[in-house]
Amino acid sequence: MNIKIIVVLALLVLAILNYKRILSFIDYIQEKRANEFKKRTNLDLNTLTRISARPVMILYGLEYFFLNRSIFYFDENYLYKITRKDPVVKHSLSKITEVRRTAVKINERRVWKIIINDAGKLIVYKMRSNYGSFDLFSERIKENPNAIVDDKRIWGIFE
Repeated sequence: MNIKIIVVLALLVLAILNYKRILSFIDYIQEKRANEFKKRTNLDLNTLTRISARPVMILYGLEYFFLNRSIFYFDENYLYKITRKDPVVKHSLSKITEVRRTAVKINERRVWKIIINDAGKLIVYKMRSNYGSFDLFSERIKENPNAIVDDKRIWGIFE
């Protein structure tokens, strides 16, 4: 029992003594991730807001290699659908006609349906919402007078 306490204290002291190195390593990883994202999509990750939740891990990360899941981002003017193997799909926020709540919840996150009217062609996306940023997205869509946006809460109480 005493050895466990000594090991934990030693690790805590090492972490405190090396916190600047740890922070610079975290900054390096974030910069590397943003650069790889820019190479792959030609978009700046720092200007985008992610609205879809992280994918559910079923096979401890192995599904990344054989499932092509979509991740949704938005900025001031566009909604972006980014998948690993496909090119970036970009839709104007003004073309989004509906943002609807579905009855499905996965891991306590609501599945939302986004309907886009692109020159008479209806495009429907379903995605699990990211908590805080999806509220920003729905507020941005509500600015369009022709769009229908469901509230996050039902009767003001339930999500």
